Amino acid sequence: MSIQSTTRDMLISEGLRQMLAHGYEGIGIGPVLSAMNVPKGSFYYFFKSKDDFVLSILDAYEARYRTMREALLADPNLTSLQKLDRYFEVIEEELLDHHPSGGCLYGVLAQTVTARDAAIRTRLARSYETWHAAIVEILEGARKAGEIDATSDTAELATDIIDAYEGTLIRMKATDDPAAFRRFRTRTIPRLLSVAMVQSTATP
Repeated sequence: MSIQSTTRDMLISEGLRQMLAHGYEGIGIGPVLSAMNVPKGSFYYFFKSKDDFVLSILDAYEARYRTMREALLADPNLTSLQKLDRYFEVIEEELLDHHPSGGCLYGVLAQTVTARDAAIRTRLARSYETWHAAIVEILEGARKAGEIDATSDTAELATDIIDAYEGTLIRMKATDDPAAFRRFRTRTIPRLLSVAMVQSTATP
C-alpha cells in the first residue's frame, strides 16, 4: 500500500470516528488533521471539500460492512437466521468495543446532515437501500429454507429490523445503556421473526 493510500485511509478512519461521536455538523477538518498530524494541503489533495470527505467516509463504511455480510452469507455451516444473528452479534461486539462513541454512520448522518446537503442525502438513501436489500437477501434465504413462513413479506420484515436497530442505537446514546443492543438482538429480532414463523409452525 502506498503512503498516499495510507494517509487517505487514516483520514477516513479518523473522520468516521469523529463523525460518529459528533455528527456531521460537529466534525471539522481541522481536528481531523490535528489528530492525524496531516497538513491541510494533503487533505485537499485527497478530498475536494468536507462533503466530498463525508461521501468518501460513507463509501468506505458501506464497503466494510458489505465485505463482512458477504463473508457471513458464504458460510455454509450457518442457516440464514443464524447468519442474521451472527451479523448483528459482530456489530454488537464492535459497538461495545467503541462505546459510547460508536454507532451507525447512516443514523448519525440522517439525524445531523443539513437540508442543503443534497448529495449526501441522496447517497445516504442509496446506502440504506443497499443495506435493506442485504437484509432481505438473508431473510429470503430463511423463507426458502422454511425457517420463516413462505408467505412472509421479507421486505417489510427487513424494514422493521432496520428501524428497530436505529432506534436501539439512539436509546444507547441517550441512556448510556450498552445492554440495549443485546436486548435488540436477543429479544426484539426474535419477536419480529416470530410473527413470520407463527404461520409456519401452525401449518400441518
